[in-house]
Amino acid sequence: MTLGTKQSVLQLMKRVYRYQAENQTRSVIRRSGKTRFIKDTDWERGVFWSCTAAAWKATDDSEYLDGVMNYALHTGFRTGAFPRFADDHVCAQAYLDVYPAINIPEALEPTIKAFDIMLDQPKPGHRDWWWVDSLFMAPPAFAALSKVTGERKYVDYMHTAFWDSIDHLYDPETNLFYRDYRYMPTELGQKYRDEFGDGGAELREANGEKVFWSRGIGWMLAACPRILARLPEDFEQRQPYIDLFTALAAEVIKYQQADGFWRTSLLDPDNFPAPESSATALFCYGLAWGINNGILDSDTYLPVVESSWIALQTAVHDNGMMGWVQLPAFNPRDVKFEHNIDYGAGAFMLAATEVAILAE
Repeated sequence: MTLGTKQSVLQLMKRVYRYQAENQTRSVIRRSGKTRFIKDTDWERGVFWSCTAAAWKATDDSEYLDGVMNYALHTGFRTGAFPRFADDHVCAQAYLDVYPAINIPEALEPTIKAFDIMLDQPKPGHRDWWWVDSLFMAPPAFAALSKVTGERKYVDYMHTAFWDSIDHLYDPETNLFYRDYRYMPTELGQKYRDEFGDGGAELREANGEKVFWSRGIGWMLAACPRILARLPEDFEQRQPYIDLFTALAAEVIKYQQADGFWRTSLLDPDNFPAPESSATALFCYGLAWGINNGILDSDTYLPVVESSWIALQTAVHDNGMMGWVQLPAFNPRDVKFEHNIDYGAGAFMLAATEVAILAE
C-alpha cells in the first residue's frame, strides 16, 4: 500500500488545516472583473469549516473543535442571508456536527428558522437545488438537523427534494450529472434556459462533448457519504443513496488521468490539461469512504485512491497551502499550482479523514 502511515496522513491534514485557517481567502475576482468579498457564511468558508468539523469527528483533536467553535461563535450560528439558497446552508453542517459539544438549544435556532422557510413553503427540489453543488451544500445539513433534534420532518423534506433534483440533473447516457440547466440537452433544460437565460441551446465542450464538470460531480459523490452518515438508523430509503453512490463511483474512476488527478472536464480533459485538486480530493474521499464501509470493492477502487492520494500530496505547497484548486466556477476552467481557496483545503481534509483509516 502506498498511502503512508496514519500518522503521516494526519500530520499532512494538520499542516493544510493550519495554513488555511490562518490564511482564509478574503475575496475572489468575478468573471466581470469585479471583486466579491467572501462572508463567513458564504459557501467557500462554510465548506472549509464543515470539513474541519469532520476532521474533529474523525480524530477527536481539540484543535479542530476549537477552530469550528471560534467560527460558529463569530457567525452567531447563523446561516447565510439568502433564503432557500443551498450555498448559504452548508455552514450549518459545521454547527450541527459540533452541536453535541455545545448542547445549547439556542445554537440551533438560526438553522431551524432557515430550514423551516422551505418546509413551510415547499417547492420541487429542482427549483431550490437546481445545480449539482447544492446537493453537497444543503441536504446533509437537513439530515443532520433531524438527527440532532429528533424531528423527522427535515430529513423527510430533504429526501423528497433531493431525489427530485437528482431526476433533473442525471444524464442516463453517461450516468453522470449535469452541473445545471445550462448544460442539459433536455426539454427541461431548454425550458429553464428560456426562463432564466438567453433561450439558446445547451453549452458544449470545445470538442463537442457534453459538459461534465469534475468538481460538480465530486460534490455529488461526496454528498452521499455525508447524507448517509446523518440519516436516521431506521430510515427506510437508505439503499437508494448507496445505489446512487456506487453507480457514480463506477463512472468517475474511468476519468482519472495517469498522474492520479482528474481534470476540470471529464469528457474534454485536454481542453484544460492542468491537474485539479478539489475534484480529486472529493473523489478520493468518496471512494475511500466506500472502501472503508464495505460498499466498494477494494481490488477495484483502492488503486484509484492510492494514486489520487499520491497526486494530492504533490498539490500541497511547502508551507501547507493547498494548490491546484480551481477557483469558484460552474464549469471547467484553467487551474494553476498557486490557486488556493478555503474549500480546496476542506476537500483535502475530507479525503485525509478516510485515507487515514485505510493507512492504519
